[in-house]
Amino acid sequence: MPSDETYRNWILPAGVIVGYVLVMSANPVRASLRDGWRCIRRYPAVWGVLVVFGLFYAAFQIGVEVFCHFNLPEGERPIFQWMRPWYLPPSMRVQILRESILPSMEGVAGVFNNLVTTFPFSGIAAAFFLCNWEGHHAVLLRALRRRFNGFGWLFYAAILVCSAAALVKPVLFGPSLPLLNRVLPGLLLLQTSLLIDWLSFLFEYMFGVCVQIYLILMVYAWVRGLGFTHRHLLDFAIRRFSIVMKWSAVVMVLSTLFIHLPLILANMPPFSHSLSADAVPGYIDRVARPSLTFFLIVFSAVQIILTFHSESLVKALGAHFHFLRKEAWSVFWFIVVAGIHFYFLNACNLAVNEGFGSGTAITIVWRLFYPLLSAFVGAWMLASWVCLYRRSEAGRVDVENWIKF
Repeated sequence: MPSDETYRNWILPAGVIVGYVLVMSANPVRASLRDGWRCIRRYPAVWGVLVVFGLFYAAFQIGVEVFCHFNLPEGERPIFQWMRPWYLPPSMRVQILRESILPSMEGVAGVFNNLVTTFPFSGIAAAFFLCNWEGHHAVLLRALRRRFNGFGWLFYAAILVCSAAALVKPVLFGPSLPLLNRVLPGLLLLQTSLLIDWLSFLFEYMFGVCVQIYLILMVYAWVRGLGFTHRHLLDFAIRRFSIVMKWSAVVMVLSTLFIHLPLILANMPPFSHSLSADAVPGYIDRVARPSLTFFLIVFSAVQIILTFHSESLVKALGAHFHFLRKEAWSVFWFIVVAGIHFYFLNACNLAVNEGFGSGTAITIVWRLFYPLLSAFVGAWMLASWVCLYRRSEAGRVDVENWIKF
């Protein structure tokens, strides 16, 4: 009989690999997954865009830690060390497997909603937006006015306010934070930071949705064999965003009510007396984030329906439930396959960070390499989702060689 150690080291990983091969070769959406793979090979920009955003985020975090290491007093600064042997106790391994579930399902929900982590690149995007770079600002304003009439100006004003907050956030949460913490009262700085973080999040989310629409349209161009220029495709994505914004507004309201509002109120008198600031993060991780993730997965096709069809939100919801009744089995398997990939990705990320420690050279290199893996998996799943939806519209979900390009 093999020992427990042999089982863990060889038999269990071999079983996982065999199970993965069987799932990938026998699932009913394998044709869409194969088409998504072909698409990102044809258009590397689909995953290259996600790589840029991920690298900006990782480099910003590492840069802030390096700055704090050299400027904070001893005992408060991050600790860096060149090398530490990898060590992960069994209890930590079980914890990592458990903690990887929620981020994995959030990754699946991101395929249906917003896969792009735009901070801190959102600050640069806000500056370009306010400067009307290549006329994209004007394109958005015209689309909002045409879609919402007089209310378009209200949406436009709200976007301007959020874009201003997105400009401030990288500075506020960057190297200036330790300095501001010394000159401003702690509670005032915290309250201001939470408000700016909320407004900036709204811009980051809208910007991320616009980028995701751009990527969806790029995949659609591959499916249909269409030619395009990236500038005109981006303008078209901005115009489609004015339609998808109806659904995005619902998601932003829910995120505000269940995540950002409790954080803000817990640090605002007199609400702070009834809301514990220490309990809010636990509520967000255990209740708010899982609930919002479940909501986005349940309404998985609403965004893509609004992207491809100029429909009202009510009609899009009806089309979504019709799509689910028609393709429930395929959507279920797509969620399973996407969840498996995001789960492995998040588990590996936690294992490296916890096993080697946050300040080691290997971890820093991994943090810069991880956005590449995350972008590739995310782009593959997004392209596969578009292919699955288009196959469903054409009634060709089970046809292996429907897409020729």
